[in-house]
Amino acid sequence: MPSREFVFELMRKSVHLVSIFIVLIYEFFGKDAILWVLMLFLVTVLILEYFRLEKGMKIPFFYMMYREHEADRLGGHIYFALGSIAVISLFNKEIAYAAVLMTTFGDMAAALIGKFYGKRRIFREVFKNDKSLEGSASEFITDLVVGLVITGNPIVSLVMAFSATLTETAVNKIDDNLVVPIFSGFFGQITLVLLMYF
Repeated sequence: MPSREFVFELMRKSVHLVSIFIVLIYEFFGKDAILWVLMLFLVTVLILEYFRLEKGMKIPFFYMMYREHEADRLGGHIYFALGSIAVISLFNKEIAYAAVLMTTFGDMAAALIGKFYGKRRIFREVFKNDKSLEGSASEFITDLVVGLVITGNPIVSLVMAFSATLTETAVNKIDDNLVVPIFSGFFGQITLVLLMYF
């Protein structure tokens, strides 16, 4: 196992663990508070991105965290903030929690397991990418556990985990930090509403 690469990937993914703080701030201080925190974060990082992308500056520490394909485009943390703002604004609290945490922990599981243990690259024909069955399976299991812990509803959790995993596996050019929370949250919310009436 390429330990140096593993540590780098782990460091990149650990940045997303701020999602735990998103959930805690929402839980203890309310929706308005976390939306303002996220907006403040978004404004701050957009200013930093301006200097990085428009002025060519290397922001200490942060420039090391970007992947090669992010060298000339917005980093994933921008899309993560936008996705979090969307789900918190529109969806039930537990659905929003689960969507945000699935984006973090599911993506982390898929990236680490898939990158270093993935052998079966079965999605090349359908999704035109090199993602592995092992990575996708680990994401699904992780997302399902997150959903069950947060919502306590097995059907909603299953729908959200499937939506998050399918979205993560299918997208190549759209940033998964944006589409995973939105799609998992949307289908989770729809499922929750349907279950209330049927």
